[in-house]
Amino acid sequence: MAKSLGKNYMIIRALLLVMVSTVLCAGNEEELFLRGNKYYQQHDYDNALISYELLQAKGRAVLYNMGNCYYHKNDYPQALAYWTRAQSGATNQELLTIERNKQHILKKLGKSVTKTFMQKVIELLQSTTFYISLFCLQILFLLCWYFILFLACRRSRVKKRVVGLLCIIILLVGATLRVEYNKQNTSSAIVTSQQAFVFAGPDKGFHSLCPLAYADTVVIKEKREGWYKIGYTGIIGWVEAGVIQIV
Repeated sequence: MAKSLGKNYMIIRALLLVMVSTVLCAGNEEELFLRGNKYYQQHDYDNALISYELLQAKGRAVLYNMGNCYYHKNDYPQALAYWTRAQSGATNQELLTIERNKQHILKKLGKSVTKTFMQKVIELLQSTTFYISLFCLQILFLLCWYFILFLACRRSRVKKRVVGLLCIIILLVGATLRVEYNKQNTSSAIVTSQQAFVFAGPDKGFHSLCPLAYADTVVIKEKREGWYKIGYTGIIGWVEAGVIQIV
């Protein structure tokens, strides 16, 4: 009996400690967030960044403010990196604001800001995933195929038009799914160093393939200790981890 009471006491005590630590952590996170905002409003961007960095969970509002801090510090690659991170889960209005900010930086750096038709289509498809979950898109894709198979053997002008409409929906949904899958399975990074090179292997002893342009975006292919294998302007090579910022 005494042993049972002792075990129950230990369990209750452990649960209480977990609850108290959770409340304290939540309070500490909120305090750091408010402190960071206060520094940000006072234009003390260094201390604002210190407070934001200490946060365990960084939402898109924090990431966006961190991007703003780096922008005001004239660290444009870091601003691009944090604004890109803030795009995850952002509303259409937030995406437009972030995109305008990024375009402004690219213009300041003298980089091309013109987008191809395909890039505009991809951005449009990506924006739809905020309103429609990936699961719903998959269900819609399968339902369209089901109705096409159901109506395919029936001859009717109306039904043929329905099949045509369903095919269009399948193409749009399929393209959206592909863009979303590629986004989830592809990592990118921003070049943060003004003197960076792509090497043939994960060591400076390998010959240099090409220089990396400041604030350009690269695609991450593989990671090793201190090095990343990247894709850049049609070239596959290795760069030091310190010259890029993963987004």
